[in-house]
Amino acid sequence: MKRLIIGLVGLVQLLSFAHGAVAVRVLAWDQEIAERKLSLVNGDGLVPILNMHPQKRTGVLRLKGEGGVIVRATDKGNGPDGKPLELRCTVAETIKRPLLLLLPDEKHATGLRGMVIDDGTEGFGWGSYRFFNTTKMEMVVQFEQKAIRVPGGWKPTTFQLNGDARGIGVRVALAESIEQPLYSAVWEHDPNVRTVVFMVPGDDPRLSPVAFKAIPEDKNAVAAELKEAAGE
Repeated sequence: MKRLIIGLVGLVQLLSFAHGAVAVRVLAWDQEIAERKLSLVNGDGLVPILNMHPQKRTGVLRLKGEGGVIVRATDKGNGPDGKPLELRCTVAETIKRPLLLLLPDEKHATGLRGMVIDDGTEGFGWGSYRFFNTTKMEMVVQFEQKAIRVPGGWKPTTFQLNGDARGIGVRVALAESIEQPLYSAVWEHDPNVRTVVFMVPGDDPRLSPVAFKAIPEDKNAVAAELKEAAGE
């Protein structure tokens, strides 16, 4: 019965999205953004973005309408025109499970820049790693004996790693000089966890031109959230 309830909850989520509703989760880029008071515009009302964290997605926020998401900076006053300060973010039709990434942007009145990426499990299953290279440099990432090229410019590149939980050797180099590693370490692989990895410019280029921001999601934690939503 529990499995049936969880399955029905997931089905309702899919059906609501298919009929025009937007179901989105939010990820704050840093702690400063996570501590801000922000909301999503929902018709004539607002849905507060609660429990933001730079290492974890929020729960699902359900909105009326389709085609985009509007973030309102409720912690700031109105703009010069007397209207609330808002950031409009487009959700592509191909995105089935949108994740709204909120980044800092001093040039925008809200202080934010929004990017919506596809966070669905199709093509990004458990045990896999999805890379977003925010630099302009093409990288090569090697997991154990397998390697993938990760182009610059935020293009998602996914690597599915099979097998049991274990420590795995990870090596990163510029595509133009793969014999000179920029990074080398051992990561803990878990087949029940999928991880988004943002490759960002390093704070100190003398040490490394690239750094990593990893956001894991645990399959068991997701199942627990579905149980809670079902009132178990």
